Amino acid sequence: MSPPHNSPTGQGDTSIDCLLFDLDGTLIDTTDLIFQSYQHALGTLLGIQATAEDLYLGYGRPLPEAFAAILEWRKVQRPPAEQAVLIEKLVAAYRAFNVAHHDELAREFPGTGAVLDELQRRGYPLGLVTSKSRGIAERGLRLARLAEYFDTLVFMEDSARHKPHPEPIWTALERLGFQEQPQRALYVGDSIHDLRAGRAAGVRTAGALWGPFPPESLIAEGPDLLLSSLADLLQLCPGPSAPAPAPR
Repeated sequence: MSPPHNSPTGQGDTSIDCLLFDLDGTLIDTTDLIFQSYQHALGTLLGIQATAEDLYLGYGRPLPEAFAAILEWRKVQRPPAEQAVLIEKLVAAYRAFNVAHHDELAREFPGTGAVLDELQRRGYPLGLVTSKSRGIAERGLRLARLAEYFDTLVFMEDSARHKPHPEPIWTALERLGFQEQPQRALYVGDSIHDLRAGRAAGVRTAGALWGPFPPESLIAEGPDLLLSSLADLLQLCPGPSAPAPAPR
């Protein structure tokens, strides 16, 4: 665990009293599943061999936005109506492969459940904020037996705008009662989209270095913390400094 950077919220010495987490690449190891799902969709419909750059462009974003970004980077441009249909087909192909192979390729990062269990025991409100759709995200949580640890779950369907926009994090903060004190919350994520969303939401941010993004890309975002493992939080978070405010 690296020492804190200057906090982008201007609250570098504020105690952490609420913990929010991304899902894929942070709590659940789905990198192979996601990459193979992109490979299947892009290969089947466009004859394109997916690369790590495709993964980085799409990772942590809702699938329609992810494929739109990939197509733009790949310079695949069609008339707007045709482009929209193509994106729908890519999303459908991705989801079909992902669902068929989910339980085979997705797995909990070792020790995740034990860390969340201890943080819950210490009294922290815990929230999940993911760009994944509810059904497949809940499947992953059940597979890894993690759902029981969270006080709130924010899925793609729960906000009109998605990471890197802060709205999903704002949703979690409101549900947990921290909407007026976002600087008391820490958001842990493995992607640049997570860190940008957290900074925009006014929370403190922690880059998860065990995810698929190159460490230098997370460092460049200037998070408050860099974590080498989820267990680093047990050293950082001995317990909330004050009771959680009542949710609205």
